[in-house]
Amino acid sequence: MALKKLEGMIWGRFITLVLLIAIPLFYVLMIVGSLPQLGWFNPAIITYEDFTRLGPAHWGIPFLSDTWAKVFVYGFLPVFFSLPWVAFLFIDRNRVAETFENMGRALRKVSLGLGLFYSVSALIVFIFFILPFGSPIIGVFASFGIIPWAIKKKTGRNLPWWILLIPSLLLSAIPIVLAIGFCTNYGEIWNSLWTFWSGIGSGTTIQELGFVHYMWGFGYSVAIGAVFAGFASFVYEGASYMDHFTKKPKGLLYIVEFVVAAGVFTLYMIFPISESVGEIMFYIISGLAILVGLTEFIMRFFRKRRRSDRDNVPVGALVMVPLFIAVDLVRLAGTTEIRNAAITAALGLVCIVYLVLFLMAYSFAGETYKSRWSKGYGDDEDDDDEDTSDED
Repeated sequence: MALKKLEGMIWGRFITLVLLIAIPLFYVLMIVGSLPQLGWFNPAIITYEDFTRLGPAHWGIPFLSDTWAKVFVYGFLPVFFSLPWVAFLFIDRNRVAETFENMGRALRKVSLGLGLFYSVSALIVFIFFILPFGSPIIGVFASFGIIPWAIKKKTGRNLPWWILLIPSLLLSAIPIVLAIGFCTNYGEIWNSLWTFWSGIGSGTTIQELGFVHYMWGFGYSVAIGAVFAGFASFVYEGASYMDHFTKKPKGLLYIVEFVVAAGVFTLYMIFPISESVGEIMFYIISGLAILVGLTEFIMRFFRKRRRSDRDNVPVGALVMVPLFIAVDLVRLAGTTEIRNAAITAALGLVCIVYLVLFLMAYSFAGETYKSRWSKGYGDDEDDDDEDTSDED
């Protein structure tokens, strides 16, 4: 029975494995990249100096010595901040894998590139704005709750809280210290993350325009690629009406979408839109995409040719392209801050929609794979054993 359940979950399990590796790696990179010897992040996001005091430096409230601050930041922080997420993904790995499979089926009608963009955007927003600031509090609550949960699962009994208080406090001591040091310097850490995200207006491209520049370029490129792939699909549809032996090569459409998206993204990286050449190129590519999209829409409308149920519908691309153009026209008017805020808000909306979809898919996956913390966990295995014994 278990082998039958695991069939068709290759991609879901692969994504779960990637997350198991990526979440701890994120904290390691955030700390290592903040070292002055490397200077990957300017300004540094998290340093041990943040844990030597409570609040801003001008408050003058000491917290940990330099030695203990280095131990907690370089040794404990990546482990305890990522441990709740890693434990959840590992313990509930089958249900999480099935969840991603369900989401993949839900996004099947969306272009491959757009589906990738939605997934990557949700992951980036989660990593930048949810994971760093939610992990300290989640780590404390998880440390408090793990002992009562383990005892309840092993013995089936709920012990009085005053018996569990001391061991729970001892287990959560390190997460509490980390949460205090992190939360009291929340403002400075947030400013550092936002600076890396939105840029400082000078220096290299990523320092000037921020990481959001690459996210915008990625989304803009896959939207353009989806529009041209949709038009190529329409051309093959017309050819199939003239010659019934002509079949639409689905693999070729994926290649068209990838090549166009990769080409636009490469040009976007070589010629940033902050330069005059990049600005002109932006107008040309955007105009061509809108022209192609409108041409396909008008021709389908007058010839009354709808897409088949098996086709990927690039409606998201036709909406995203004007949205990206409108947002970047704001930047071209000289308000970079508003543009970055608008793109961040749009990506945040994508993350919220993706999170709702994840929770719904996770709920449906619970019908097949019950979580270890659910009441019915283990019943399926018992039923399988009973069926096997009956057959014998």
